[in-house]
Order: sequence, then structure tokens, then C-alpha cells
Amino acid sequence: DVQAFGGQINAYTAFDRTVYYIDGPSESLEPILELLSDQTLNASLPKDELEKEREVILREIDMTLDDPDRIVSRSLFSTAFRTHPFQYPVIGYRPLFEQVSRSCLEGYYKARYQPNNLVLSICGHFDKNQLREQIENAFGGFSRGVLKPVVVAEEPHQMALRESRLFGNYNMARGLMAFKVPSMRHEDSPAMDVMAAIIGSGYSGRLRQRMREELELVHGISASIWNPAQPGLLFIQFQSDPDKAESAEEAILEYCNELGSKGFTKEEVDKARRFALVSEIHSRQSISGLAARHGLVTAMVGDINYPQRYFRRIQSLTAEGLQDLAKRIFDTSKLSVSTLLPESCKPEASINESGRELPPFQEKVLSNGARFYWQVDKHLPRTWLRFAGLAGPMFEAENERGATALMTTLLNRDTEFKSAREVAESLESTGSFMMDASGNNTYALSLEVMPEDLDAGIEALDHALFYPAFREQTLIRERSAQVAQLQEMQDEILDFGRLALRKHFFGEHPFSSHPYGSVEIASALDDSTIRATHKKLLVGSNAVVVITGDFEESEVIPKLEELLNKIPTGKLELSINQNVFPAKRELVHEYLDREQAVVFQAFSDVGVSPDESIVAEVLDEILSDMSGPLFKAVREDQSLAYYVGASRLLSHDFGCFYLFAGTHPSTTDQVLECFEKEIMRIRNGELSDSEIEAARTRLKIGNRFSLQSPATRATKVTLNALYGKAPMAWLEYEDRLNAISGKDLIQFAQKHLDPESSLRLVITPN
Repeated sequence: DVQAFGGQINAYTAFDRTVYYIDGPSESLEPILELLSDQTLNASLPKDELEKEREVILREIDMTLDDPDRIVSRSLFSTAFRTHPFQYPVIGYRPLFEQVSRSCLEGYYKARYQPNNLVLSICGHFDKNQLREQIENAFGGFSRGVLKPVVVAEEPHQMALRESRLFGNYNMARGLMAFKVPSMRHEDSPAMDVMAAIIGSGYSGRLRQRMREELELVHGISASIWNPAQPGLLFIQFQSDPDKAESAEEAILEYCNELGSKGFTKEEVDKARRFALVSEIHSRQSISGLAARHGLVTAMVGDINYPQRYFRRIQSLTAEGLQDLAKRIFDTSKLSVSTLLPESCKPEASINESGRELPPFQEKVLSNGARFYWQVDKHLPRTWLRFAGLAGPMFEAENERGATALMTTLLNRDTEFKSAREVAESLESTGSFMMDASGNNTYALSLEVMPEDLDAGIEALDHALFYPAFREQTLIRERSAQVAQLQEMQDEILDFGRLALRKHFFGEHPFSSHPYGSVEIASALDDSTIRATHKKLLVGSNAVVVITGDFEESEVIPKLEELLNKIPTGKLELSINQNVFPAKRELVHEYLDREQAVVFQAFSDVGVSPDESIVAEVLDEILSDMSGPLFKAVREDQSLAYYVGASRLLSHDFGCFYLFAGTHPSTTDQVLECFEKEIMRIRNGELSDSEIEAARTRLKIGNRFSLQSPATRATKVTLNALYGKAPMAWLEYEDRLNAISGKDLIQFAQKHLDPESSLRLVITPN
């Protein structure tokens, strides 16, 4: 029903709440309310569905045992909480879950799913005069229930350091260090958020600068607060090489102790206030985000005006107050630590807003070939600026794969004028960000700034593009981080499978390489390669800049033209002979020591530019549909997998269309049989009109949702320009979807989705 009107429906369970939500067009408000009331207060809990979902969730429980980050997080919670239910994973334990009967489930449902235990949050376009009546019609027929009080055991005061040390078949070390903190209702809650932002947010965060940039002990580190309606935790999370994990942990603890004695500067407090404002702006970008925020503060705090009180409290913070807070929070007796290390490290003894009318993007092509697009959108006090060009494996020599990714990261680090730390601090002190991104086909630098700081943002982009320092120490550190990311992918079974899929599907073609390269090649990337890559990619015909948001057109456009005119005239050459894909057309087995298996079946694709690409997009949506036959056959009917779907790995005019599923090692053949049956159903023209129309509707509404974000619009324009499409191609997107017929889908499937010409890949334990 939801998909019929183009909406999105989902739910999630946290430690202390379950949330059901539907996003959809405003004209569907009444059916949305009816569906929400029906599913939350009138569920039938059919026995056959219970058994199917039990198997699916058992698969999900297995999946959590394969995720290193979930493993260390789960261990941390069970270490930090000894009495409180936070010690238990939200999904539960297999032995207990297998015993849940329908009567048990029904009893819980009737006891807790009562109207007087429910918060309804509605945001968007609606008639305020009719809303109360609409809510009454949907929810008013349910009687108030008797809610028994929930008695939650209070966690006793922690008296000493708690530790959990885990070991397994992994490449990287992962650690979580957590200090007990009061709940979000406590008056110190805003101050704790500010303190976490100072030490753990952005490139200029203190922890990153100390542990990664100066001491080079970690590849990644962050700090965050988790404090629901009950007392929670301040997390410090890090990833490091195994031989540096112990030193990293000691250095982090030493640093935390220093905060209470050395304190914070006024500039840091001002910067953190700016971060809080930027975060608030981000939360208001979409209607769904607003609804989630209002619902959360009402349910957890009991005050819809909590954000206003929160910001008033932040404005009153002082550096001295934060120092006093640090003395109280960073107490080793309140610390819990959980680490996950490779087996080789194990010691012999145990150690303890759609619908708004916006002007179209304007376009200008400069004499050097660079393209420039802009759109003024002043509904939020924020400006987005994006530079991008074609790049990636297709433009790299075999022994230089991963050079684009490393170069792009380094562009966002040291310049000839400032160190990486100074670059980050100068932006982030004003609530600005510069982010680097590199993918299969492109590289990009993106900036988000407040309008009054746009000149500084343009200067930062200018320095990054034209005056990168590529300092040896930074290159070595970021190269090591890129290699670590590749090693981390090899720890995650789905990522491991996708790397193997590229290798076997594309064979000797450059696209067989991940954008980060391989561990061996990326480890050898040097200064000369990075500089040559930068010189090759930064040419006029390969440069696109997009700006959108709040800015004064007459002032900003000349400045950006001046920046673009500095790019040398030139053409990016690509001389790759088209290969026939897949390179292997057989069943391939690879092995990884994990609990689950992952299955892939891959076919040739047409890439991003041809007219056929939108046909493939519709088929991708049909095969990923949670109410479609493939999902039903693999997950619901036979309970073979927790996740199943389709995806595409695309270059300009070629690519890979693949199906995938996570399953038990004993059922891989059954999953492949389901894949083949669904592909043959499409090739034989057995798709129903309703399936096609539902996929069309979901794609249309998803496109509309995405256009709410200025950052997404900027990204779409850059990619469209680089791929030779109309900058605002989304304007014709729905018409193109409407023009697709069942015959088009059959022809595409018969031409490209041939099981006899496919690669089948199975990842199983040894």
C-alpha cells in the first residue's frame, strides 16, 4: 500500500523505544495515518509470519557475529553495564529468541502497544484545521489501556576500570573506550555534547590531531555522546594497526586526564557552538528528519521545546565550566574498554523539503573548458560548493591503482600555506567543512560553509587545488590509512565478496580494481605518482564546479570564475579497449572464515550514460523490492537469507549488474536457484504491470526525496555534467520512467541478463 503511493515505510528498535515511520506525499496523509494506527495498535501477528521472521532474525543474529564493529560494540555494552538492560543486545540472544512463542509475543504486544504509550509525530504539508479530525479518525477508536510500570534495575555506581579483550581472524585493531555520563535530561547534557564535539569532531578535533596526525597511533578516531533518557556513555572509538593498539589506548587515556587540568580555549567552545548550529540546520533539511527529532524529544524528554532549552544552555557555556565537567567525566573509575584484535595478538594469559520552487541551475563554460553551475537557494543559511572531475582506475596505470583516492585525500590536507591541522582548524572553527571523495569514476572536493564564511571556503578550495603540498609525512600517514581501509574491507564478508566480484567479473580490465587499489599497490604509491596524477586530472575539460545555497550571485560568481580560469587548458585522455564481460562465466568459490556465506550472480550492464541505463535502474529496483518475488522467495518463503537484493557497479558505458544475498553456507545452491528463477521470469515477460508501476513510483518518490538536500543536488549536477547528461536531468526523470514498457524490460533482460553468460560467486567458510 505504501509503495503504491510512492512512500517509504520502515521501523527500528533501539534500547528504549521502537519507532515506525512512513514518509510519503502530502495527499496520502489519511492512508498513512490509517496504516500507522493499524500496524501499531491492530496487528494480527499471524503464526506463519512469525515463523518466517524468526528465521530471518536468526540470520541477522548470525550476521552480527560477522561484523567486527558490532562485535566490539556489543562487548563494550555488556562490560559497561552489569545490571541495567543496556547490557543486552537489542536483537537479543539466539537461545532465548528461539523460545519466543506467539502467545508470548502477543502478550507483550497487548501490554505495551497501547495508545497511551505512543507518540505520533507529523511534519510536512497538511491542513492544520483538518489534522486533529484525521488523527481522531485513525487513532481515536482505540481505547486507553492499562500500562504496567516498567521497573528497570538501576546501574550501580562503577568503582573501577572494566575491560573486555577479544581476539579473532581480523587484520585491524578496533577499540571502544567509554565513560559513564548522565542522561539527556540532565542539565550537563548540552555541555557533554559540546565537549565531545571539541575532542572528536572533524579533522581538527583534538583526538584526531593528537592520536592520528601527531603521534600516528591510529588510522581513525572519533568521540560521541550516547545518553538516552537513562544514563549513558561518552564513547571514544579508534581503529589502528594491531601493534599500536595498546599505545593508542594509553595515549587516549593520558589525553583525557589532561583535559581536566589543561581545559579548553574560548575558541574551541565557540567552534563547538557553531557545530551545534550546523547540526541543527542539517536536521531541518528534510521533513523526515524534523518528524524524527520532534518524536524523539517528546518521547524521551517529554518536552517538544527541548531543542530551544538545549541551545540556550549551550550559549551559556564557558571554557571553565567545560574544564570542570571534564574533571568529573574523565574519571578512570568510570571507564570501560573493549578491544578486538587479531588472533596473533592474543597473549598466552588472558588480559583483562520537496515541493519548493527553486530557480534552475545556470551554466557557463569557460575558455579553458571548465564548466560552472550555480543555483541560489536561501531557505537555509548555508552554502554548498563542489568541485569534481573524472578519475579512478580507468585513468590509472596498473601499478598506480589507488593513486586518485590518495591524491584526493591529500588535496584536503597540507597546502603550501598551511598544515593539514591549520587547514582543518581554519574551516571548522567557523562550522565549515571540506570533504574529499573519490569513487569508481570521479574525484571531488566538497565544501559546506555559512554564507558569511564563503570567501574563506573559496580560498580553501583554491589552495587545495592549486597549492597542495603533498608532504612526505602526510602522504605516508594517509597511504597507511588507505591500506588499512582495504584491509578492513577484507574483514567484512560482504565487502570481501564485492572485491572478489570485481576481480573475477572485470578480469584484466582496470575496473577490476577498487578505487583504493590493492594493499600491495597502494602501499607503494609515492610522491611522484601523486603529483603526476594531480597534473593529469586537473585540466579544464575535466573540471566542474557547482555552488548552491545561500550566496550573493553578483559577488560570488566572479570569484569562482577567477578560480576556474587558473586551471590549465587540456583534455583528459582515456584509451581503454572495451572488453567482454563478465571475464569469467562460471561458478567461482572463494573462502573467508565467517559464520555466514554471501552469494552473487553478476551480468553485463550498460553503464550510466546510455538510454538503456534507466531500464536497468527499474530492474534493479524490482529485484531489490522488499515486497517483490525475489525477496519473497529467498527471505520470506524459505527464510534463506537476512539480506537480499540487486546492485549495479557502473562506469560510463559498461558495468556489472548483480544480485546478492547473505545466507547460511549450506543453502548457497538454493539461493542461486532462486536468483535464476527470478531472472528467467523477467526474461520470459512474466513481470506484472503492478510490479513495474510500483518500481516506477518508488524511483520517482525517491528522486523527489533526494532533491530536498542542496548537497545532493550539487552532487547530481556535477555527475550529470561529467557523464554528458543535462545538468538537471532529474527534470525529465519521471517522464523517462513513464515511457518504459514491459517490452523494454524484457529486451534488456534478454540482451544482458543471461544466466548462461553470468558469473556466479560464492563466499563461504573454509
